[in-house]
Amino acid sequence: MSTFNAIHLGADMTPREAVADIINRGTAAFDLGDAALLESAFTEDAAMAISGINRFEGLTAIRADCFTPVSKLDTVHMASNVRVLFADGDGASAKKATATANFQANHYRAGEGVKPDAVGFTTGGIYTLECVKDEGDKGLWRARSWEVKLTWTLGDQSVMTSGAPEEKK
Repeated sequence: MSTFNAIHLGADMTPREAVADIINRGTAAFDLGDAALLESAFTEDAAMAISGINRFEGLTAIRADCFTPVSKLDTVHMASNVRVLFADGDGASAKKATATANFQANHYRAGEGVKPDAVGFTTGGIYTLECVKDEGDKGLWRARSWEVKLTWTLGDQSVMTSGAPEEKK
């Protein structure tokens, strides 16, 4: 297992890095098709909302209705400008936090991402996560809610619902 899809990166992470790593684990899970990595990023009762378009309640729904179709695509999700605010402590003692990040997500039909003429769908916006520390799993931080606020899109949105390449006529 590489560090890219490792769930526990070690005890030397600061609390702020540990919260930010939720975003890294969650987005990498979609790009790698790694369900274990996805599950490490969310609580069982988590909710995920995408700009009022879709809302997924519970990890089972997130996995089945969001992760499964998207992870079959050729994707790269990138996050930057990550900010973390602890709700109830200085970080070391905190149990709750809010994290935000800017993102860009590139989506192509399976097997089409490297083709020069591939039809894609790219989105950009802001992630907002409400996070909690899971004391039962080595203090791993997880998202209780993950809001995806789209501020722009580019390309063909049908890519999101048609994982396999379309037949050329």
